[in-house]
Amino acid sequence: MKPDSDLVAPLITLGYRPVARLRPRHAREIASSPWGIGCETLDRDYADFAHTGPHLGALGAKRARLQAGWAKCEPVPGGAYDWAWLDAIVDGCLAQGVRPWLQISYGHPGYPGGGGIGLAQGIPASPEALAANARWARALVERYRGRVTHYELWNEPDLFGAITPEAYTDYFILLAGQVRAADPAAKIIGLALCHQEAYGDAFLARLAAAGRRDLLDEVTFHGYPHIPEQGVDLGDKLVASLARHGFPALPVHQGETGAPSEKVVVGALKDIPWNERKHAAWNTRRCLAHHAAGYAMSLFQLSDMYYTARSGALFEGRNPKGLLCIRPDLTVAFRKAAYFAAQHLFSVIDGAYPLRRLPAHPARSAVPLAAHAWKREQDAAPGLLVWWRTEAPPELLAPALTPVALEPLPLREPVLVDFLSGLVFERPEVFAPAPAAWWAHLPAADSPLAVAERSSLPLAPLDRDPQIKPLSE
Repeated sequence: MKPDSDLVAPLITLGYRPVARLRPRHAREIASSPWGIGCETLDRDYADFAHTGPHLGALGAKRARLQAGWAKCEPVPGGAYDWAWLDAIVDGCLAQGVRPWLQISYGHPGYPGGGGIGLAQGIPASPEALAANARWARALVERYRGRVTHYELWNEPDLFGAITPEAYTDYFILLAGQVRAADPAAKIIGLALCHQEAYGDAFLARLAAAGRRDLLDEVTFHGYPHIPEQGVDLGDKLVASLARHGFPALPVHQGETGAPSEKVVVGALKDIPWNERKHAAWNTRRCLAHHAAGYAMSLFQLSDMYYTARSGALFEGRNPKGLLCIRPDLTVAFRKAAYFAAQHLFSVIDGAYPLRRLPAHPARSAVPLAAHAWKREQDAAPGLLVWWRTEAPPELLAPALTPVALEPLPLREPVLVDFLSGLVFERPEVFAPAPAAWWAHLPAADSPLAVAERSSLPLAPLDRDPQIKPLSE
Protein backbone atom coordinates (compact mmCIF):
# COMPACT_ATOMS: atom_id res chain seq x y z
CA MET A 1 0.00 0.00 0.00
CA LYS A 2 1.56 3.27 -1.11
CA PRO A 3 1.98 6.00 1.52
CA ASP A 4 0.07 8.48 -0.65
CA SER A 5 -2.98 6.23 -0.98
CA ASP A 6 -4.31 6.71 2.57
CA LEU A 7 -5.69 9.70 4.46
CA VAL A 8 -2.65 10.78 6.47
CA ALA A 9 -1.29 13.39 4.07
CA PRO A 10 -4.72 14.96 3.32
CA LEU A 11 -5.49 15.19 7.03
CA ILE A 12 -2.15 16.84 7.77
CA THR A 13 -2.82 19.29 4.94
CA LEU A 14 -6.08 20.23 6.69
CA GLY A 15 -4.14 21.01 9.85
CA TYR A 16 -4.54 17.77 11.78
CA ARG A 17 -1.41 16.94 13.78
CA PRO A 18 -0.58 13.29 14.55
CA VAL A 19 -0.01 12.92 18.30
CA ALA A 20 -0.17 9.15 18.87
CA ARG A 21 -1.12 5.89 17.27
CA LEU A 22 -3.57 3.23 18.36
CA ARG A 23 -1.89 0.49 20.37
CA PRO A 24 -2.99 -2.93 19.17
CA ARG A 25 -4.14 -5.13 22.03
CA HIS A 26 -3.44 -8.84 22.07
CA ALA A 27 -6.45 -11.11 22.43
CA ARG A 28 -5.17 -12.09 25.88
CA GLU A 29 -5.57 -8.43 26.95
CA ILE A 30 -9.20 -8.23 25.84
CA ALA A 31 -11.80 -9.67 28.20
CA SER A 32 -14.61 -9.92 25.63
CA SER A 33 -15.22 -8.85 22.08
CA PRO A 34 -17.82 -8.98 19.30
CA TRP A 35 -15.13 -9.77 16.73
CA GLY A 36 -14.13 -13.12 15.31
CA ILE A 37 -11.71 -14.10 12.58
CA GLY A 38 -12.06 -16.91 10.07
CA CYS A 39 -9.50 -19.70 10.09
CA GLU A 40 -11.40 -21.75 7.54
CA THR A 41 -10.16 -24.36 5.02
CA LEU A 42 -7.38 -25.69 7.27
CA ASP A 43 -9.08 -29.08 7.04
CA ARG A 44 -8.23 -29.14 3.33
CA ASP A 45 -4.75 -27.63 3.72
CA TYR A 46 -5.46 -24.46 1.76
CA ALA A 47 -3.54 -22.67 4.53
CA ASP A 48 -1.27 -23.88 7.32
CA PHE A 49 -1.98 -22.86 10.91
CA ALA A 50 1.63 -23.58 11.85
CA HIS A 51 2.53 -20.49 9.78
CA THR A 52 -0.55 -18.31 10.19
CA GLY A 53 -1.36 -19.12 13.82
CA PRO A 54 1.46 -17.01 15.32
CA HIS A 55 -0.31 -13.93 13.87
CA LEU A 56 -3.70 -14.77 15.41
CA GLY A 57 -3.58 -13.43 18.96
CA ALA A 58 -1.97 -10.13 17.99
CA LEU A 59 -4.96 -9.37 15.77
CA GLY A 60 -7.21 -8.93 18.81
CA ALA A 61 -10.18 -11.05 17.69
CA LYS A 62 -11.55 -13.27 20.44
CA ARG A 63 -13.15 -16.05 18.36
CA ALA A 64 -11.88 -18.19 15.49
CA ARG A 65 -14.12 -20.11 13.09
CA LEU A 66 -12.78 -23.27 11.50
CA GLN A 67 -13.96 -26.46 9.87
CA ALA A 68 -13.39 -29.62 11.89
CA GLY A 69 -12.77 -31.76 8.80
CA TRP A 70 -14.39 -35.19 9.10
CA ALA A 71 -12.41 -36.59 6.16
CA LYS A 72 -9.12 -35.33 7.58
CA CYS A 73 -9.94 -36.65 11.05
CA GLU A 74 -10.84 -40.08 9.64
CA PRO A 75 -8.30 -40.68 6.87
CA VAL A 76 -9.31 -44.35 6.53
CA PRO A 77 -13.09 -44.94 6.57
CA GLY A 78 -13.91 -46.88 9.71
CA GLY A 79 -10.36 -46.48 11.01
CA ALA A 80 -8.91 -44.60 13.97
CA TYR A 81 -9.43 -40.86 14.20
CA ASP A 82 -6.44 -38.56 13.76
CA TRP A 83 -6.92 -35.56 16.05
CA ALA A 84 -3.34 -34.30 16.09
CA TRP A 85 -3.80 -31.63 13.42
CA LEU A 86 -6.99 -30.29 15.04
CA ASP A 87 -5.55 -30.46 18.56
CA ALA A 88 -2.71 -28.19 17.45
CA ILE A 89 -5.15 -25.61 16.09
CA VAL A 90 -7.62 -25.68 19.00
CA ASP A 91 -4.88 -25.54 21.62
CA GLY A 92 -2.98 -22.94 19.60
CA CYS A 93 -6.04 -20.68 19.54
CA LEU A 94 -6.72 -21.10 23.26
CA ALA A 95 -3.11 -20.37 24.16
CA GLN A 96 -3.47 -16.99 22.46
CA GLY A 97 -6.71 -16.05 24.20
CA VAL A 98 -8.89 -16.92 21.20
CA ARG A 99 -11.91 -19.23 21.53
CA PRO A 100 -12.34 -21.55 18.54
CA TRP A 101 -15.76 -22.55 17.25
CA LEU A 102 -15.89 -25.69 15.16
CA GLN A 103 -17.98 -26.21 12.08
CA ILE A 104 -19.10 -29.80 11.53
CA SER A 105 -18.63 -30.08 7.76
CA TYR A 106 -17.93 -31.28 5.08
CA GLY A 107 -18.55 -34.84 3.86
CA HIS A 108 -16.33 -37.89 3.35
CA PRO A 109 -15.80 -39.25 -0.20
CA GLY A 110 -14.47 -42.50 1.29
CA TYR A 111 -18.00 -43.53 2.24
CA PRO A 112 -20.61 -44.35 -0.42
CA GLY A 113 -23.00 -41.41 -0.39
CA GLY A 114 -20.67 -39.62 2.00
CA GLY A 115 -20.72 -36.27 0.18
CA GLY A 116 -17.73 -34.22 -0.88
CA ILE A 117 -15.14 -32.24 1.05
CA GLY A 118 -15.75 -28.98 -0.78
CA LEU A 119 -18.30 -26.20 -0.85
CA ALA A 120 -21.78 -27.23 -2.09
CA GLN A 121 -20.77 -30.87 -2.62
CA GLY A 122 -23.64 -32.25 -0.61
CA ILE A 123 -24.32 -33.66 2.83
CA PRO A 124 -23.88 -37.33 3.70
CA ALA A 125 -26.91 -39.16 2.31
CA SER A 126 -26.51 -42.92 2.68
CA PRO A 127 -27.37 -44.67 5.97
CA GLU A 128 -23.77 -45.85 6.27
CA ALA A 129 -22.31 -42.37 5.75
CA LEU A 130 -24.82 -40.69 8.06
CA ALA A 131 -24.07 -43.18 10.83
CA ALA A 132 -20.33 -42.69 10.40
CA ASN A 133 -20.71 -38.91 10.33
CA ALA A 134 -22.79 -38.99 13.52
CA ARG A 135 -20.17 -41.18 15.26
CA TRP A 136 -17.41 -38.79 14.32
CA ALA A 137 -19.41 -35.71 15.40
CA ARG A 138 -20.06 -37.24 18.80
CA ALA A 139 -16.40 -38.21 19.21
CA LEU A 140 -15.39 -34.68 18.15
CA VAL A 141 -17.53 -33.00 20.80
CA GLU A 142 -16.49 -35.47 23.48
CA ARG A 143 -12.83 -34.78 22.71
CA TYR A 144 -13.11 -31.00 22.82
CA ARG A 145 -15.61 -30.70 25.66
CA GLY A 146 -14.23 -28.01 27.97
CA ARG A 147 -12.11 -26.51 25.21
CA VAL A 148 -14.75 -25.76 22.57
CA THR A 149 -18.19 -24.42 23.45
CA HIS A 150 -19.77 -23.70 20.03
CA TYR A 151 -20.44 -26.01 17.07
CA GLU A 152 -21.83 -24.88 13.73
CA LEU A 153 -23.63 -27.48 11.63
CA TRP A 154 -22.68 -27.24 7.96
CA ASN A 155 -21.73 -24.30 5.77
CA GLU A 156 -23.98 -22.43 3.34
CA PRO A 157 -26.46 -25.26 2.69
CA ASP A 158 -28.48 -22.90 0.47
CA LEU A 159 -25.64 -22.39 -2.03
CA PHE A 160 -26.27 -23.59 -5.62
CA GLY A 161 -29.36 -25.56 -4.54
CA ALA A 162 -27.21 -28.54 -3.57
CA ILE A 163 -29.12 -29.25 -0.33
CA THR A 164 -32.86 -28.78 0.14
CA PRO A 165 -34.12 -27.12 3.33
CA GLU A 166 -35.84 -30.39 4.22
CA ALA A 167 -32.64 -32.42 3.85
CA TYR A 168 -30.63 -29.87 5.80
CA THR A 169 -33.16 -29.79 8.63
CA ASP A 170 -33.17 -33.57 8.96
CA TYR A 171 -29.37 -33.60 8.95
CA PHE A 172 -29.25 -30.80 11.50
CA ILE A 173 -31.56 -32.68 13.87
CA LEU A 174 -29.41 -35.82 13.62
CA LEU A 175 -26.08 -34.09 14.20
CA ALA A 176 -27.37 -31.64 16.81
CA GLY A 177 -28.60 -34.62 18.80
CA GLN A 178 -25.05 -35.99 18.84
CA VAL A 179 -23.67 -32.63 20.01
CA ARG A 180 -26.24 -32.38 22.80
CA ALA A 181 -25.57 -35.93 23.96
CA ALA A 182 -21.80 -35.40 24.05
CA ASP A 183 -21.91 -31.96 25.72
CA PRO A 184 -25.27 -30.71 27.01
CA ALA A 185 -23.74 -27.27 27.66
CA ALA A 186 -22.49 -26.81 24.09
CA LYS A 187 -24.04 -24.12 21.91
CA ILE A 188 -25.31 -25.28 18.53
CA ILE A 189 -25.20 -22.84 15.60
CA GLY A 190 -27.47 -23.31 12.62
CA LEU A 191 -27.70 -22.27 8.98
CA ALA A 192 -24.46 -20.43 8.10
CA LEU A 193 -26.82 -19.05 5.48
CA CYS A 194 -25.28 -17.88 2.23
CA HIS A 195 -27.99 -15.43 1.19
CA GLN A 196 -31.41 -17.04 0.70
CA GLU A 197 -33.84 -15.67 3.27
CA ALA A 198 -36.56 -18.12 2.20
CA TYR A 199 -34.22 -21.05 2.79
CA GLY A 200 -33.55 -19.92 6.35
CA ASP A 201 -37.24 -19.45 6.99
CA ALA A 202 -38.04 -22.93 5.65
CA PHE A 203 -35.41 -24.48 7.93
CA LEU A 204 -36.74 -22.71 11.00
CA ALA A 205 -40.32 -23.64 10.13
CA ARG A 206 -39.44 -27.32 9.70
CA LEU A 207 -37.35 -27.40 12.88
CA ALA A 208 -40.23 -25.85 14.83
CA ALA A 209 -42.74 -28.27 13.30
CA ALA A 210 -40.55 -31.16 14.41
CA GLY A 211 -40.67 -29.83 17.96
CA ARG A 212 -36.88 -29.39 18.06
CA ARG A 213 -36.47 -25.70 18.77
CA ASP A 214 -34.34 -26.82 21.71
CA LEU A 215 -31.55 -27.90 19.36
CA LEU A 216 -30.83 -24.40 18.05
CA ASP A 217 -28.87 -21.87 20.13
CA GLU A 218 -27.59 -19.39 17.54
CA VAL A 219 -28.02 -18.54 13.86
CA THR A 220 -25.39 -17.26 11.43
CA PHE A 221 -25.61 -15.60 8.04
CA HIS A 222 -23.04 -14.66 5.38
CA GLY A 223 -22.78 -12.27 2.45
CA TYR A 224 -20.29 -10.67 0.06
CA PRO A 225 -21.74 -7.42 -1.36
CA HIS A 226 -19.58 -4.92 -3.20
CA ILE A 227 -21.01 -2.08 -1.10
CA PRO A 228 -20.17 -3.25 2.42
CA GLU A 229 -23.28 -1.85 4.14
CA GLN A 230 -25.58 -4.00 2.02
CA GLY A 231 -26.98 -7.33 3.21
CA VAL A 232 -26.75 -6.59 6.92
CA ASP A 233 -30.56 -6.64 6.97
CA LEU A 234 -30.48 -10.40 6.36
CA GLY A 235 -29.85 -10.61 10.08
CA ASP A 236 -33.07 -8.66 10.71
CA LYS A 237 -34.99 -11.06 8.48
CA LEU A 238 -33.66 -14.06 10.39
CA VAL A 239 -34.62 -12.42 13.69
CA ALA A 240 -38.14 -12.00 12.30
CA SER A 241 -38.23 -15.62 11.13
CA LEU A 242 -37.17 -16.88 14.55
CA ALA A 243 -39.98 -14.93 16.19
CA ARG A 244 -42.52 -16.04 13.57
CA HIS A 245 -41.76 -19.69 14.26
CA GLY A 246 -41.84 -19.45 18.03
CA PHE A 247 -38.14 -19.51 18.85
CA PRO A 248 -36.80 -17.52 21.80
CA ALA A 249 -34.65 -14.45 21.12
CA LEU A 250 -31.54 -16.31 19.95
CA PRO A 251 -28.26 -14.64 19.02
CA VAL A 252 -27.98 -13.94 15.30
CA HIS A 253 -24.60 -12.95 13.95
CA GLN A 254 -22.51 -12.59 10.84
CA GLY A 255 -20.50 -15.77 10.47
CA GLU A 256 -18.45 -15.18 7.33
CA THR A 257 -17.82 -12.14 5.18
CA GLY A 258 -14.78 -10.50 3.65
CA ALA A 259 -13.21 -9.07 0.53
CA PRO A 260 -10.13 -9.77 -1.61
CA SER A 261 -7.06 -7.57 -1.74
CA GLU A 262 -6.63 -7.98 -5.49
CA LYS A 263 -8.84 -8.74 -8.48
CA VAL A 264 -9.96 -12.34 -8.80
CA VAL A 265 -11.76 -14.09 -11.67
CA VAL A 266 -13.59 -16.68 -9.56
CA GLY A 267 -15.33 -16.68 -6.21
CA ALA A 268 -17.11 -13.98 -4.27
CA LEU A 269 -16.57 -10.38 -5.46
CA LYS A 270 -14.87 -11.56 -8.65
CA ASP A 271 -14.10 -9.43 -11.71
CA ILE A 272 -13.91 -6.23 -9.64
CA PRO A 273 -10.75 -4.15 -9.15
CA TRP A 274 -9.29 -4.49 -5.66
CA ASN A 275 -6.12 -3.53 -3.86
CA GLU A 276 -4.92 -3.46 -0.28
CA ARG A 277 -6.35 -0.02 0.41
CA LYS A 278 -9.85 -0.93 -0.83
CA HIS A 279 -9.67 -4.28 1.00
CA ALA A 280 -8.88 -2.61 4.32
CA ALA A 281 -11.55 0.06 3.90
CA TRP A 282 -14.22 -2.48 2.87
CA ASN A 283 -13.48 -4.73 5.84
CA THR A 284 -13.59 -1.85 8.31
CA ARG A 285 -16.88 -0.50 6.97
CA ARG A 286 -18.36 -4.01 6.92
CA CYS A 287 -17.41 -4.60 10.55
CA LEU A 288 -18.81 -1.28 11.73
CA ALA A 289 -22.05 -1.65 9.76
CA HIS A 290 -22.73 -4.97 11.48
CA HIS A 291 -21.84 -3.69 14.94
CA ALA A 292 -24.05 -0.62 14.50
CA ALA A 293 -26.90 -2.98 13.58
CA GLY A 294 -26.28 -5.02 16.74
CA TYR A 295 -24.62 -8.07 15.17
CA ALA A 296 -21.36 -9.73 16.17
CA MET A 297 -19.19 -10.62 13.20
CA SER A 298 -16.52 -13.03 12.01
CA LEU A 299 -14.24 -11.57 9.35
CA PHE A 300 -13.18 -13.84 6.47
CA GLN A 301 -10.35 -14.47 6.98
CA LEU A 302 -6.95 -14.63 8.73
CA SER A 303 -4.88 -15.63 5.71
CA ASP A 304 -5.05 -16.11 1.98
CA MET A 305 -5.80 -19.65 0.81
CA TYR A 306 -4.37 -21.76 -2.00
CA TYR A 307 -7.27 -23.80 -3.33
CA THR A 308 -6.72 -27.15 -5.02
CA ALA A 309 -9.39 -29.07 -6.93
CA ARG A 310 -8.16 -32.40 -5.57
CA SER A 311 -9.06 -31.10 -2.12
CA GLY A 312 -12.61 -30.19 -3.00
CA ALA A 313 -12.20 -26.65 -4.33
CA LEU A 314 -14.31 -25.26 -7.14
CA PHE A 315 -11.17 -23.78 -8.71
CA GLU A 316 -7.40 -23.87 -8.45
CA GLY A 317 -5.29 -21.05 -7.12
CA ARG A 318 -4.99 -18.35 -4.52
CA ASN A 319 -7.97 -16.74 -2.84
CA PRO A 320 -6.59 -13.39 -1.60
CA LYS A 321 -9.25 -12.61 1.01
CA GLY A 322 -6.83 -13.01 3.91
CA LEU A 323 -5.39 -10.41 6.23
CA LEU A 324 -2.09 -12.23 5.77
CA CYS A 325 -0.50 -12.65 2.35
CA ILE A 326 0.81 -16.19 2.01
CA ARG A 327 3.13 -17.78 -0.52
CA PRO A 328 2.46 -20.97 -2.53
CA ASP A 329 4.33 -22.96 0.14
CA LEU A 330 1.77 -21.53 2.65
CA THR A 331 4.35 -19.51 4.59
CA VAL A 332 3.41 -15.93 5.49
CA ALA A 333 4.83 -13.23 3.23
CA PHE A 334 3.52 -10.18 5.11
CA ARG A 335 0.62 -8.66 7.01
CA LYS A 336 -1.67 -6.68 4.70
CA ALA A 337 -3.12 -3.24 5.33
CA ALA A 338 -6.39 -4.95 6.30
CA TYR A 339 -4.62 -6.77 9.14
CA PHE A 340 -3.54 -3.49 10.71
CA ALA A 341 -6.94 -1.88 10.12
CA ALA A 342 -8.62 -4.81 11.89
CA GLN A 343 -6.12 -4.56 14.75
CA HIS A 344 -6.97 -0.89 15.17
CA LEU A 345 -10.71 -1.47 15.16
CA PHE A 346 -10.61 -4.53 17.43
CA SER A 347 -8.40 -2.70 19.94
CA VAL A 348 -10.90 0.17 20.24
CA ILE A 349 -14.33 -1.49 20.09
CA ASP A 350 -14.43 -4.49 22.39
CA GLY A 351 -17.04 -6.09 24.62
CA ALA A 352 -17.28 -2.94 26.75
CA TYR A 353 -19.45 -1.55 23.93
CA PRO A 354 -22.74 -3.50 24.09
CA LEU A 355 -24.10 -5.00 20.90
CA ARG A 356 -27.31 -3.12 20.17
CA ARG A 357 -28.80 -1.31 17.23
CA LEU A 358 -27.56 2.27 17.09
CA PRO A 359 -29.59 5.16 15.72
CA ALA A 360 -28.11 7.35 13.03
CA HIS A 361 -26.19 10.19 14.61
CA PRO A 362 -27.42 13.67 13.55
CA ALA A 363 -25.35 14.85 10.59
CA ARG A 364 -25.39 17.29 7.69
CA SER A 365 -23.62 15.97 4.62
CA ALA A 366 -23.73 16.47 0.87
CA VAL A 367 -23.11 12.74 0.33
CA PRO A 368 -24.74 9.63 1.85
CA LEU A 369 -23.15 9.09 5.23
CA ALA A 370 -23.20 6.49 8.00
CA ALA A 371 -22.62 8.04 11.43
CA HIS A 372 -23.13 6.33 14.78
CA ALA A 373 -22.20 7.11 18.37
CA TRP A 374 -21.01 4.23 20.56
CA LYS A 375 -21.28 4.20 24.36
CA ARG A 376 -19.49 1.89 26.76
CA GLU A 377 -21.67 0.18 29.35
CA GLN A 378 -20.11 2.08 32.24
CA ASP A 379 -20.30 5.53 30.63
CA ALA A 380 -23.13 8.01 31.00
CA ALA A 381 -22.83 9.30 27.43
CA PRO A 382 -21.34 8.16 24.12
CA GLY A 383 -17.60 8.65 23.88
CA LEU A 384 -16.93 7.37 20.35
CA LEU A 385 -18.41 8.76 17.12
CA VAL A 386 -17.60 7.01 13.83
CA TRP A 387 -18.64 8.06 10.33
CA TRP A 388 -17.92 7.18 6.72
CA ARG A 389 -19.30 7.80 3.24
CA THR A 390 -21.61 5.13 1.85
CA GLU A 391 -22.49 6.29 -1.66
CA ALA A 392 -20.23 3.67 -3.27
CA PRO A 393 -17.73 0.93 -2.45
CA PRO A 394 -14.33 2.11 -1.22
CA GLU A 395 -11.99 3.38 -3.90
CA LEU A 396 -8.58 2.03 -4.85
CA LEU A 397 -6.98 5.34 -3.86
CA ALA A 398 -8.26 7.56 -1.10
CA PRO A 399 -10.75 10.08 -2.47
CA ALA A 400 -10.77 13.77 -1.65
CA LEU A 401 -12.06 14.47 1.84
CA THR A 402 -15.51 16.04 2.00
CA PRO A 403 -16.72 18.27 4.87
CA VAL A 404 -19.57 17.10 7.10
CA ALA A 405 -21.25 18.54 10.18
CA LEU A 406 -21.93 16.20 13.10
CA GLU A 407 -23.76 16.77 16.35
CA PRO A 408 -21.03 17.25 19.00
CA LEU A 409 -20.36 14.76 21.76
CA PRO A 410 -19.57 16.11 25.25
CA LEU A 411 -15.88 15.18 25.17
CA ARG A 412 -13.18 16.81 27.30
CA GLU A 413 -10.22 16.02 25.04
CA PRO A 414 -11.49 14.90 21.64
CA VAL A 415 -9.10 13.46 19.08
CA LEU A 416 -9.58 12.28 15.50
CA VAL A 417 -8.88 8.61 14.72
CA ASP A 418 -8.10 7.13 11.30
CA PHE A 419 -8.73 3.38 11.55
CA LEU A 420 -6.74 2.49 8.41
CA SER A 421 -3.48 4.11 9.48
CA GLY A 422 -4.12 3.80 13.21
CA LEU A 423 -3.02 7.40 13.71
CA VAL A 424 -4.61 9.71 16.26
CA PHE A 425 -4.74 13.46 15.50
CA GLU A 426 -5.34 16.66 17.42
CA ARG A 427 -7.87 18.96 15.82
CA PRO A 428 -6.50 21.84 13.71
CA GLU A 429 -5.27 24.87 15.60
CA VAL A 430 -7.52 27.10 13.51
CA PHE A 431 -10.41 25.87 15.68
CA ALA A 432 -8.66 26.66 18.98
CA PRO A 433 -10.52 29.98 19.49
CA ALA A 434 -13.90 28.30 18.79
CA PRO A 435 -13.56 24.51 19.30
CA ALA A 436 -17.30 23.91 18.92
CA ALA A 437 -17.03 25.04 15.29
CA TRP A 438 -14.80 22.04 14.56
CA TRP A 439 -17.78 19.68 14.70
CA ALA A 440 -19.30 21.50 11.72
CA HIS A 441 -16.15 21.06 9.61
CA LEU A 442 -15.16 17.43 10.05
CA PRO A 443 -13.60 15.49 7.15
CA ALA A 444 -15.35 12.45 5.69
CA ALA A 445 -13.90 9.68 3.52
CA ASP A 446 -14.95 6.33 2.09
CA SER A 447 -13.18 4.70 5.05
CA PRO A 448 -14.19 5.25 8.68
CA LEU A 449 -12.93 8.15 10.75
CA ALA A 450 -13.80 8.70 14.39
CA VAL A 451 -13.76 11.24 17.18
CA ALA A 452 -13.13 9.84 20.63
CA GLU A 453 -12.14 10.85 24.12
CA ARG A 454 -8.37 10.60 24.09
CA SER A 455 -8.21 8.91 27.50
CA SER A 456 -10.56 6.13 26.32
CA LEU A 457 -8.22 4.93 23.57
CA PRO A 458 -5.34 2.44 23.82
CA LEU A 459 -2.46 4.61 22.63
CA ALA A 460 1.21 4.26 21.78
CA PRO A 461 3.67 7.05 20.97
CA LEU A 462 4.55 7.99 17.43
CA ASP A 463 7.81 6.33 16.48
CA ARG A 464 8.40 7.66 12.99
CA ASP A 465 7.08 10.03 10.35
CA PRO A 466 3.53 8.82 9.64
CA GLN A 467 3.61 10.28 6.12
CA ILE A 468 6.15 7.72 4.97
CA LYS A 469 5.05 4.66 6.95
CA PRO A 470 3.63 1.99 4.60
CA LEU A 471 0.62 0.43 6.30
CA SER A 472 1.39 -3.10 5.08
CA GLU A 473 4.97 -3.31 6.32
